Amino acid sequence: MSLERQKKIVYKTPAQTMEEEDRSPQHTFDLIVDGEKIGGAEVDYFSKPIPLYQLTDLYVDFEQKGNTYASQLMEQVEAFLREKKKPGVLVEAIIEGDKAVGMYERRGWQKVSSENLYVFNWPEDVPLTVLTGYPFRYTDLTERPSHRQMP
Repeated sequence: MSLERQKKIVYKTPAQTMEEEDRSPQHTFDLIVDGEKIGGAEVDYFSKPIPLYQLTDLYVDFEQKGNTYASQLMEQVEAFLREKKKPGVLVEAIIEGDKAVGMYERRGWQKVSSENLYVFNWPEDVPLTVLTGYPFRYTDLTERPSHRQMP
């Protein structure tokens, strides 16, 4: 007799994240299984070079890997991006040859040539060249003067 695990993904706005966890303002997706947080995703908003969201962290506890939890988190992040009608980017998150490359590519993330960068939901009318050098421009949220004004 197998027991069905109780799981949910809880979204928190940047304001909720700051208030509840006393940390930088990020959109977060916490993966809760049987009442315990075992993974999550963190997303930052950037207004340049175009308004976009950067997936800054995606993780699942090591002992929980292989249960499709990362894919479930990605489904939530991608739904969030579509709802906001904004593209998403991943910077230096995928190591060439890693199994994760296949997961992202199957989900529709495109590699930007010559950059260690992937995009999702990219607007057709905006050339990918606006991202040239983007991985080197990333600044921590707490270093940005407008970090408390998150959409």
